[in-house]
Amino acid sequence: MRRKIPSTTALALFESAARHQSFTHAAQEHSVTQSAVCRQIAGLEDFLNVKLFRQNQTRRLAHRGRHQLRPQCARPPG
Repeated sequence: MRRKIPSTTALALFESAARHQSFTHAAQEHSVTQSAVCRQIAGLEDFLNVKLFRQNQTRRLAHRGRHQLRPQCARPPG
């Protein structure tokens, strides 16, 4: 059975949450609830089969989350 790929919304929320180190700030930036961000990130984690964030008092990117965030196309032109 084929797996459904993550939405671009989930990827945008992941990028925002990683940048802000906060699901709440990512939610505010995208005008959604913190719960919606949490569900989208959980979907990405299920799809990738990795934990993207460590959970303590603040959200921190896990090592694998940093790896997933690394720009794949960030090469200088030429």
